[in-house]
Amino acid sequence: MKNLPVRVRLLLRSVGSGREVVVRGIVNTGFMSDFPDIALPVSVAEELNLWPYPPSSTVIATFETGGGVVEGYIIPQSVIVKVITPDRESREVKVNVVVNPYIDEVLISDYLAEELGIQIIYPRRGIWKFTNEDKFRESE
Repeated sequence: MKNLPVRVRLLLRSVGSGREVVVRGIVNTGFMSDFPDIALPVSVAEELNLWPYPPSSTVIATFETGGGVVEGYIIPQSVIVKVITPDRESREVKVNVVVNPYIDEVLISDYLAEELGIQIIYPRRGIWKFTNEDKFRESE
């Protein structure tokens, strides 16, 4: 049995540029948030045309992480996110983007996971489901 975090396939669409990218995101219950937030590595922010020239609404912020305190950038309400699977999609959610130069994978906050209807069933095995279904799904 493999140890896999819960990863889901996401469609991200920039509100400003309309650019879209499909990525895998880790559902990270340790990424606690009061808003629907998604943390992006610089490479994904670049694909969405949010970096290296972020919008004027961007805020520099300090975050406490498992690796210590880091500086990142918050771009409010800048991306629309939805989960996509072979047989269905979640609803779309407008999110705040946290550009973190110290990560290499997309991270989904606890708040965003709930908004997308993601329910973790077996975290060590990477098994999850949509909250309104009985079908168990495997990590991407």
